[in-house]
Amino acid sequence: MNRQERLKYCKVCTLQRFDAEKGIICSLTNQEAAFEVSCTMYKEDAELKFKAEMEDIRHQIHTEETSKGKRFANYIIDVIAMYIMAIFFMVAYTLFVGISDPAALEELANNNLLSYFIGALLTLFYYTLMEATTGRTIGKLITKTKVVDANGDKPDFGSAFIRSLCRCVPFEAFSFLFADKGWHDNWSNTRVVDVK
Repeated sequence: MNRQERLKYCKVCTLQRFDAEKGIICSLTNQEAAFEVSCTMYKEDAELKFKAEMEDIRHQIHTEETSKGKRFANYIIDVIAMYIMAIFFMVAYTLFVGISDPAALEELANNNLLSYFIGALLTLFYYTLMEATTGRTIGKLITKTKVVDANGDKPDFGSAFIRSLCRCVPFEAFSFLFADKGWHDNWSNTRVVDVK
């Protein structure tokens, strides 16, 4: 067992002490740990162990970004989810407006700009709500990924809204072809990572 492997135990032991020259040492022996399999004096500190685990998780979040394949799968799944949501919205709209003003239905069918506007609103609603509250969309739940900010935390509402707004920019989905991160990642200072 090398020093790094031993430090995993020493960092969470109640008997550890920090020495300016040697680093973490045992307070009983005043030496660096030298055990090979296990330490007979080891006493685990639950709070230190929790902090060490959180540090490991934060380190993993900061280093393991999701592959482009998973990002593409997220996109396809989320587009399908939004189409289903749009169908429900249009059925409700048709029932409500069709009864009161049938001419408005014809106007919607012939107005591409209005259709684009409604699609953009649904996109903003879907992504902002999902990513601001959970950091995940339906696609990200299925592929076991999530959105995080620069600190590795769930993005706040503002960042989630900016990510969603960027998705309404024409050809934004193709921005992944020319860079490591898409525009909605860069402009909102967020990224998508694998969930362990």
